[in-house]
Amino acid sequence: MIKRVKGFDPEFMDYASKFESEINRGISTLCIMSIINQYGDEGVHGYQISKDLQEQTNEILIIEEGTLYPILRKLEDDELIKAEREKTGRKRKFYFITEKGKKVFNFLSGFFSKLTEAIAPLFDVNVKLKRDQYFYCPNCANKIDLSIKDISFCDVCGHQIDLELKSRGFLDE
Repeated sequence: MIKRVKGFDPEFMDYASKFESEINRGISTLCIMSIINQYGDEGVHGYQISKDLQEQTNEILIIEEGTLYPILRKLEDDELIKAEREKTGRKRKFYFITEKGKKVFNFLSGFFSKLTEAIAPLFDVNVKLKRDQYFYCPNCANKIDLSIKDISFCDVCGHQIDLELKSRGFLDE
């Protein structure tokens, strides 16, 4: 984003650009996983991921091809996503999130959500988590989808959550 601004002192631009890059590195990977997760069993190709990221972040997070495809390869190497080539047509690669990827994504998105909520007052930002849709494990911040019934333990850390979910009215007594 800072690269779009003209006329800044070069020393300021250098510092701001490096800092912005550090922040974006992990966030980009998490956002890419989010887009792939949104497509579920349909899968999504790289160009669509880039387009959706740009659209869904109001053109703040723009990831160039030279950054996107290495991230996708790393996610694939880590078995968090899988890729399949189209059988007909343009033979594009379609990306799908794996079960392992869903688990990692839920944990990281929960951690990021709770972290964002915690630091929001430092930046005069208001964060409203979707607590009617998700439960955040009090032990590790894993994001747990409340539409899934019969949850007793966090699938990341093993923390017993069923009693807390019952007390909040999410599980039947």
